Amino acid sequence: MTVTDIDFAILDAIGRIHNEVLTFILKIFTTAADNGYLWIGVCLLLIIIPRTRKTGLYAAAALAFVFILNDIVIKNLVTRDRPFIQRGGVELLIKPPGGYSFPSGHSAASFATATAIFIKSRRLGILCLIAAFIIAFSRLYFFVHFPTDVLVGSLLGAVGAIAVCAVIDKLISKQNAQCPPTEE
Repeated sequence: MTVTDIDFAILDAIGRIHNEVLTFILKIFTTAADNGYLWIGVCLLLIIIPRTRKTGLYAAAALAFVFILNDIVIKNLVTRDRPFIQRGGVELLIKPPGGYSFPSGHSAASFATATAIFIKSRRLGILCLIAAFIIAFSRLYFFVHFPTDVLVGSLLGAVGAIAVCAVIDKLISKQNAQCPPTEE
């Protein structure tokens, strides 16, 4: 049994739980996250509010880094077709997305932003992580990604956010050490 066989078995199992209510709810989440709109909006909102500006900037940096790595670099190196293309004849419940399947861009963007927010603000981060899990699951539910696409995208997003936040903290620390505050 190959990884793709296991992926399809999981997708088929998820397909057995389809119902109108779940489809309605998951459509809202997956559509909101199309093209990163939800997470771009979250970052902008956080940046606008002075109290959360730093969190928003960290999240935006993580989102941008992971987008470049995931959607521009890795997807174009791997070029894996989506499950509905590989299987064919699948009736999708959402508009068929373009581009390649591996890794999931929705999952990568969601976990990059949510993880960066969680690092800087635990309470807000937990809400964002819940949304990220729902969005990642929705990609499986709608048969537009394989489980391995979602798993790797989610991990890439989380690890990318941790790395970006660490680099920013290091740069800020280095800058503060070079330019100590002046006394008046």
